[in-house]
Formats: sequence, structure tokens, C-alpha cells
Amino acid sequence: MSAPEGWTLMDYAARAGVDSEDFMSHVGPVYWRLDEGGMPQLGFEVLPHMCNPMGICHGGMLMTVLDTGLAVVLHAALKETRFTPSMSFNFDFLAPGKLGEWLQTSGQCVRKTKRTGFVNGLLSNADGPVMSASGIFKITDTAIPGGFIIK
Repeated sequence: MSAPEGWTLMDYAARAGVDSEDFMSHVGPVYWRLDEGGMPQLGFEVLPHMCNPMGICHGGMLMTVLDTGLAVVLHAALKETRFTPSMSFNFDFLAPGKLGEWLQTSGQCVRKTKRTGFVNGLLSNADGPVMSASGIFKITDTAIPGGFIIK
């Protein structure tokens, strides 16, 4: 399986103008797109290097992708890409992400203030949610050019 039609390889470092690999390039490949409503999503095929010995996607991989996916949802709500480090996260594991499956994020910004964003979302496979999460992000003054936002 490769990425479904409409998904583009995520190269966040290059989009941000950084000439080096970032963390996501080491754990991926991870892809992105805008959904039907124009909201950014991340997705990936569960590959062997992402799995535990039982062929189940490692929880750290699931959390990494959903954390990043919800950050780009916040960027869309802000209508600009700022450095938004995670301050707090709650993750609930709902089902296994199995080797070979396609998993993708969805989310919504439920509140934003000048310095804080609150975002909820899911990481799902074809059968439904694999993980749910709620996150709180710090909104900094540092702009990141070339991010994944709605124009």
C-alpha cells in the first residue's frame, strides 16, 4: 500500500525552511492533505518499523502523529502557522492499529485564546477510531513559514 490518492508526503522541515531532517521524517513516512472541509489531516500506513513484535503500531507512533495532527488543526484555526508546543495531552487507546493499515487524523479546535489552543481529535483506521486525544498547546509569537494551514 502507498498513500491513498490526494495525500502528499509531509516534509515539515523543508516547508519550515530548515535544511535538515526532522523527527517526523525519522518515524514516517507521514502524509498530509486537506479534508473535504479544508481541515488538515495527517495519515500513514503502519509499517514494520512502527510496530511492536506483535505487529501492532507502537503507542508512541500513534501519539506522535496525533499530537502533530492536532497542532496543524490549531494552525488552521489560527489561520497561520506558529510554533505551538504541546503543554498537556490526554490520549486514549481505543483499538489496535495493525501492520499494513492506513491511519489518519481528524480534529477540531474547541477553543483558542491569545496564548493557548485547545484541540480534540481522533486517529482512525477504516473501521473507526484507534485513538482519541485532547491537547493543550502554547501559542507562541514564533511564525513558521510554509506550514500546513488553510489559506
